[in-house]
Parts: sequence; structure tokens; C-alpha cells
Amino acid sequence: MHEIPGPRLAESRPIDHPLTIMSRSTVYQQDLAWIHHVGFGDFARGAGRELLQSLRRGGVRGETLIDLGCGSGIWAAMAERAGFRVVGVDRSAAMIALAKRKSPKSEFVRASLDEFPLPPCAVVTALGESFNYGAGTEAIDLRRLFARIARALRPGGRFVFDVIIHEGEPMNYRTWRVGPVWALLVDVKEDRRRRTLARHIITFRTVDGRIRRSEEQHAVQCFRRAEVARALRVSGFRFRVSRRYGRMPLAPRRLAFIATNPPRPARARR
Repeated sequence: MHEIPGPRLAESRPIDHPLTIMSRSTVYQQDLAWIHHVGFGDFARGAGRELLQSLRRGGVRGETLIDLGCGSGIWAAMAERAGFRVVGVDRSAAMIALAKRKSPKSEFVRASLDEFPLPPCAVVTALGESFNYGAGTEAIDLRRLFARIARALRPGGRFVFDVIIHEGEPMNYRTWRVGPVWALLVDVKEDRRRRTLARHIITFRTVDGRIRRSEEQHAVQCFRRAEVARALRVSGFRFRVSRRYGRMPLAPRRLAFIATNPPRPARARR
């Protein structure tokens, strides 16, 4: 869930639709997943365009790409159209359902990112702070995950992801955004000692003439920049750090890591 800028409301209008209250949950359910897809897809499209250009320049094309935290499949569809065999992974059943419609030629699996058995591949991506959402109720073990990714990637393969880092101004705010048939309210509180963000999200969506109200509570883990870099080095990656994907800037306190699995040294002949 990316930081959401919230313009002030120009005028208020009375609600003239019946209201349905949906249950509270801790993962992207149907309405929040749909709102994220239709209202917040610009990041995936912008980052995806830049990433495809980078992969083409590096001669990486037509191979297997694993998209961890694939969301609604916007980036997966772009990669599939560019000739990659895409496997998307996400914990949200609602996101997986949207992704299958967005990129029907790709393969999508509902699984925890740290448990999915990674097949041999040329590219692994995790765009949109997927690792910060952790493994269910616990933080992801970056060293363990990165070591698994390194084993799955072919020599010279690419590993690209972005995360929310601990360093920087505290993130405590409320904001909102509205669309033609939806509204979203977000309350964010940070626990600096535990390095966590609590995102309380309320959505309103008009479906079949009724307004549905849903709530979700997301627990987000923040990583220190040094621990991410250390986990990459221990796994053998060469990498650079950026605050943008090409011309696509990241929100405050986000960093992109663009890593390469180095070619394995040739065995000496006896």
C-alpha cells in the first residue's frame, strides 16, 4: 500500500445510497484490492516501463520472471506482453483473482512470499514494498529469502525490489482519496522502537446501488538500509541503491535495490 496523497474535499454531498458494513480484515480483501487496482496502478505502470527498458538494455528478455507480491497483475501483464514467462505470487486471494483477469497468460499462485518454492528464473521482482508486509503475522527473514532467490536466479539474473526503510522522518498521518464510485481513508501510525507501521484503512465502494464499507488493519515492517544491504551481500548479490526506478520516483523513505546474481566462477580444469 503506497503512501496516498489526499486533497481536501471541495464540497460535501449527502449519501443517498443504502450502506452495507463489511467485516474487518488484515489482508487485501475484495474492495481494497479493487480500489488499489483502479486507483493506484500508476506506480506499477511507471516502474514497470523503466524496468523493462533496463532489462532490454541488459539483454534479459523472453525468460522466466517471478513477481513477488504481484498485486493485481499490472506489472505482470506488462512483462508478459514483453515476452517473459511470468509467475506472480501474492497472499491476497482478491489480488490473485484480479491478476488472473489482467494477465491471463501468466501463472499466479496464492502463497506467502517466504514459503513459495522459487523455480529457476532470470528475474525476480518485488515492486511496491511487498517485503515490508512480511510473512503473515511476522517479519520476513531477509537473509533466508535472499539466499533462496540467489539459488533460483541464473548467473547474471536480476533481482529488483523496493522497501520502506526505518531511517527518516516519522510516518504518522491521516489521508484520503476518492474515485468515481469509491473512497479510501488511511490512518498511519509508526512505532519507531519496533520499526513497524500500523495502517488502518477504511474503504467505501458503490456496488449494485449500495455503498459497502470495509476496514483493514495492515502491519508493516520497516527495514534498516544497512540490514537490507547486508542480507544482499551475504547472499552474493552485487547491487546498487536508488530512490527511483529510472524516471519514476519513489515515495519518501522508500529505496529501490537493483541487484545482480554474479556469474559463477568457472571451475579450474584438472
